Amino acid sequence: MLALVAACNGRIGGTGEPTEPGAGPGSAGGTGPGSAQVPEDPEDVLASPFCQAPQPGPAPLRRLSNHEYSNTLKDLFAGVPGVASTVDTAVATFPHEPESLGFRNNASFLTVGSLVAQKYLDAAEQIAAVAARAPGLVSCDPAALGELECARDFIRTFGGRAYRRPLTEAEIQRYEERFTAGADGHAFEDGIEWVVFSMLQSPNVLYRVELGKPSAGDVTEPTPYEMASRLSYLVWQSQPDEELTRAAAADELGTPEQIEAQVRRMLADPRADRLFEYFDQWLDTDLLSGMTRDPAVYPDLVPGLPALLQEETRAFVKSLFSSPSGSFDELLTADYSFVNGPLAQHYGVSGVSGDAFVKVDMPGRAGVLTQGMLLARDKATRTSIVRRGLKVRTDLLCRLVPAPPNDVQLDLEGLGAELSQRERLELHRTEPSCAGCHALMDPIGVVFESFDAVGRSRTVDEDGRPVDTSSDITATLDVNGPLASAAELGQRLAQSEEARACYVLQNFRFFFGRDTTDADRCSMAALSTAFKESGYSLSELVVALAQTDAFRYRPVINPETP
Repeated sequence: MLALVAACNGRIGGTGEPTEPGAGPGSAGGTGPGSAQVPEDPEDVLASPFCQAPQPGPAPLRRLSNHEYSNTLKDLFAGVPGVASTVDTAVATFPHEPESLGFRNNASFLTVGSLVAQKYLDAAEQIAAVAARAPGLVSCDPAALGELECARDFIRTFGGRAYRRPLTEAEIQRYEERFTAGADGHAFEDGIEWVVFSMLQSPNVLYRVELGKPSAGDVTEPTPYEMASRLSYLVWQSQPDEELTRAAAADELGTPEQIEAQVRRMLADPRADRLFEYFDQWLDTDLLSGMTRDPAVYPDLVPGLPALLQEETRAFVKSLFSSPSGSFDELLTADYSFVNGPLAQHYGVSGVSGDAFVKVDMPGRAGVLTQGMLLARDKATRTSIVRRGLKVRTDLLCRLVPAPPNDVQLDLEGLGAELSQRERLELHRTEPSCAGCHALMDPIGVVFESFDAVGRSRTVDEDGRPVDTSSDITATLDVNGPLASAAELGQRLAQSEEARACYVLQNFRFFFGRDTTDADRCSMAALSTAFKESGYSLSELVVALAQTDAFRYRPVINPETP
């Protein structure tokens, strides 16, 4: 039986943007290009002596990603006028995070250099200035209670929310001193501004600090407040709410049942929409904002098409997450999508008007495979067979496609103006230095040629030549064979143990902010089993993430270990 646990346990193939042809972030695989490994059986792994004790794997210190920072500060200042827009303005100037394993939240790469530190300082200064003078930030009345006593109350309440745990007496004292220094000779609001400015630059705010419970063994658990943060950043990509904080204070986040109940509660909250950041990065729909198309080749495009395409995928994924029956199968095979009036006009779908996205039948489609993901790396004047195939090979099958040799010819246009793109690539593969890698990408990419570079169905390419989507896939565990269309590829991937394993791995990488290690074999086996038993439910996999050893435990850090 093919298992889900180890089909995708390779390593990164490249950290930069892929070129055509080449390797992209998230590339992973076996010992050679496109190599397939026989996976372990999850039941055997879980029954092994290795998994009879918790095996959490590493728990690195995680700096907030830009997405998490924005969400956290907006929740921290919820109800305070003017802060949300100030946060958006500040975060827009932040440097882009490095991409690794296909995602931009890998803990190993979210360092704070001088530029990032300066941006955090600038953001804290802007936000504190607005918040301190806005109604709703300070709940007490300094005139009635006394300025210092009111400041102390603010430091305890706001500081506890900002730090995501109660402040120590020493911390409270330091912030009281900051208030006094800021308010001396000035207004109460100036002192509050100094406090907020200082707090927003604290590592306790910018990082998800975890020390764990005291333990004499090699494994410990997060403290209740640390577990509250693990839960909130798993589902909401933000700080804990009042219910999680209350549960942490009552030590009600320790059992699997308590954790599961919280995850299900949080998934039902509108803030769960924020976990779609995973899909934006995994499917490359976050790249659509930079999409440009030559108007001479693609005239009369509807205004704001990139944003419409991104919203199409979000509406589609949201519909799957709204029910436990929303499955991996449907994610890749659905012959329907969601459109509003302008996008319906773009696709040629009748009967839809207005701004709301509604479900419509779209025969020949294959879920997310034929949505914005398909177009994110196309070119201004044509589709990119190579990049489309690369995306599937690396991010849906988790296989390695090495970067091209330095001296290889990358310009397909120079291979013959009279040839179609498919024919040029077939000629390109006659070169021994190109054949090995292109055989992994091109046969997958050609099945999408019935969709142009703006996502519309077509029967002829940009030059008026008939498109041919027939192909033959190789170098996979269980997807090999002839294919006729993108819809057939979607069906094949949806039933593939290798693709299911890759999906589990990609979830692990994003939600834990790191790659798997040997110590994560038990967690991956548990995820694979839960995913299968749920009928490959997308939302149930998120619930299962919170039940793994990697989530519930953490290794003990020995300060004497070099």
